[in-house]
Amino acid sequence: MRTLLMEHRAEGAALALLNDRVLTDYREVPEYSLRAEAILVGRVRQNAKGMAAAFVSLPGDQVGFLPEAEARQPLHPGDFVLVQIKKPAVSTKGAYLTQDISLAGRGLVLLPLNGTVGVSSRVEDEAQREQLKALGAKIKPGSMGLIMRQAAAEMDESALRGELEKLAERWRDLENGAKDVRSLRLLWPGRSALEQALEDFGHIDRLILDQEETGAPAHEISARPFAAFGVAEQLERLRRRQVWLPSGGFVIVDPCEALTAIDVNTGKSVGKGGDKEQLFLRTNLEAADMIARILRVRGIGGIVIVDLIDMETDAARETVLERFRTLLREDPVKCVVHGFTSLGLLELTRKKR
Repeated sequence: MRTLLMEHRAEGAALALLNDRVLTDYREVPEYSLRAEAILVGRVRQNAKGMAAAFVSLPGDQVGFLPEAEARQPLHPGDFVLVQIKKPAVSTKGAYLTQDISLAGRGLVLLPLNGTVGVSSRVEDEAQREQLKALGAKIKPGSMGLIMRQAAAEMDESALRGELEKLAERWRDLENGAKDVRSLRLLWPGRSALEQALEDFGHIDRLILDQEETGAPAHEISARPFAAFGVAEQLERLRRRQVWLPSGGFVIVDPCEALTAIDVNTGKSVGKGGDKEQLFLRTNLEAADMIARILRVRGIGGIVIVDLIDMETDAARETVLERFRTLLREDPVKCVVHGFTSLGLLELTRKKR
């Protein structure tokens, strides 16, 4: 059973995804005054030619950073511009802005100002990519564009059309709200943390919140859902440097400046009948399951190098490699398994977010 929990804190919200009460994903969402995906009217404050960008005044006395590569028009001080937040402001660093507006749903992303049709890079099968691209070209509205997401493969055409109509209607409302505006204005706050989680995680059997959320689907209310499912205890175990595996092995996680190094050990695990190859394979498969959880729960991004226990056969190595591919395909954040290096280390990457 897939259960999604949500708790609110003073500094924002936290969400935990559990499969049969096992924590598989965790995210903390700060309470931004202007969050990612928000669409607003800003005013060009000044051009920074040396940086090929402009600083834009935003509602709430905030300032955003709009690179020329993200602009759709020449930028002049005093101009009012329609922008979207790609990355929220952090500390003294202003929000990262774009004029390439996008509206995301579960199965597709609407590009109201860009007529191209694309397919998420997470869809790896070429035949499926071609099918989704053809479907996107068929259903795209007029001059607008689409990106077909991985979840689109699990949705029928009528469901995708229904989602598309909702996104197109949202854009029409935004476009009308931006007409002749000559003041700083927030037009759309972006999807809530819960909305994003529901779209990222797909099917959820049970949703438990600590307070009512506007627009939330069928859910239960519990004052402390994390405590009921032991989220804090699971978090503490998964955040240790040494994380134990079910059969007695363990992994060591060492974050470095340029990458994250993970070492796999047999530990207290003992093979039967002297069959070391089966012991090593079992430990590596358990490590794959645990590493997939650790990456998601800790939010690890960038280059990840895994030093697995050496296996003698190509078949065993391919079995472990396929387990990693299968598990990381379920991650809402894009992951790529690059395979084994010449030194026998498993190399993978996970997009930073």
